[in-house]
Amino acid sequence: MRHMTFCCANQRHGAPARLTLRFCQHLQVRWHLHSAGLQKFFANKTHKKYCGCGKPSALLLDRCSFCGEQLGDEHIAPLKRDPLHQALLASGDFQELHRSFHLLVLEHRFPVGKRHLLVLPKGLGSWKLAHSDSTLVQLVWAHAEGFGTLAHAGTFYDLRQLRKRDAPLLEKMYQKGLECLQQAEPSPVACGFSYPADYNHLYLHLVEPPFKRLELFQRHVFYPLPEVQMELRRKGIVRPHPILDDGEEAQNKWIMSMQSWAQMHPAE
Repeated sequence: MRHMTFCCANQRHGAPARLTLRFCQHLQVRWHLHSAGLQKFFANKTHKKYCGCGKPSALLLDRCSFCGEQLGDEHIAPLKRDPLHQALLASGDFQELHRSFHLLVLEHRFPVGKRHLLVLPKGLGSWKLAHSDSTLVQLVWAHAEGFGTLAHAGTFYDLRQLRKRDAPLLEKMYQKGLECLQQAEPSPVACGFSYPADYNHLYLHLVEPPFKRLELFQRHVFYPLPEVQMELRRKGIVRPHPILDDGEEAQNKWIMSMQSWAQMHPAE
């Protein structure tokens, strides 16, 4: 990861390790990327990294969370038609498990666990989907007598748009996701959000162990649901994790405890 490489380079040139660590702890994960090789800035809203498996990845990621392929600047490409926007229009490739006025639950096309669901808030109220492209969902207000004027979507792009008033919505997303998992017996489930995200619409991961790969759960890009809920209650917003974070060890233990549980309780 570029910021980590920068820190190590400072240490090689004699910078005190304590100062370097403190500097990294104030560097927050960002939604844009500067490519030294390509001499350009790229925004996560307009560009993603695409590897051989076909999964889009956020620009910050240096490895695909599904297939594990190493990702570099050569994988950066303009955002294609967003799969989640297509799913909202009921025309995507995701398997749909639930659709209601407020929520959409999908089976992830690129699972990293035994089961991997994505829960999307539609958040449209009385709006109806009319058109979708790679960066925009346009909506039409449904009047009793017909359709009104076009407007831009009021939906969530990522977790940084969440506010304190949205906390009940997150709980509904979680409960509906658990319902769709249809677990015969209670078992641990990794629930959280990605930031920066692979898709341009807010979605909650529900991943049932055993996990096939662990890149998704890296601390600097994965935000456990309880942490997000607590941040909203206390501060009203969710702040990006720093590059180096005190919670990394605890989060790794949380994920590995679920992995160990799955290994001790293999599916029959």
